[in-house]
Amino acid sequence: MASSIKSGIGFIIPFGAIIGFVLSIIAENYVLGIFFAVAGMLVWLLYLAVMDTAAPDTMGNFIILFGVLLSLAVFMNFGWEQNIWGGIEFKAEGSVLALVVLFFATLSGVLYRQQFAAVQPQLTSSEQELVDKALRGEENPRVIVVKQEMEDDNTDDEDDE
Repeated sequence: MASSIKSGIGFIIPFGAIIGFVLSIIAENYVLGIFFAVAGMLVWLLYLAVMDTAAPDTMGNFIILFGVLLSLAVFMNFGWEQNIWGGIEFKAEGSVLALVVLFFATLSGVLYRQQFAAVQPQLTSSEQELVDKALRGEENPRVIVVKQEMEDDNTDDEDDE
């Protein structure tokens, strides 16, 4: 199966988790919402690992999204309660717990996004000029520059043993 098809089918998992989360919040079952937020992300990561599919470029955004969902469910479950007269009382411990969950989820997502932003290879200006000349179709292009990352020699040694 092509990698793009496997990746596309994999997006059904977080989409289903978001639908389950929304339905559990509507039903006021906030613990189930916590379960959907955590299980949706874990099952999706497991699917990506089992199907040997590369993580999409938007993976950091998904980590942040599921962190927001998780912190919302934690706040709804532990951060407030209804008093006897129908009013709402906020609990400091639950609110702080939701903020801590939100902080670490956002931190993880942003770090994941930064990791992929630093890895992208860049061409030098002379290499970019050669590629532009070849793409414009000028007469007799001589060189097309292809950059490839070098493989780590340590992985070859481990496979031989």
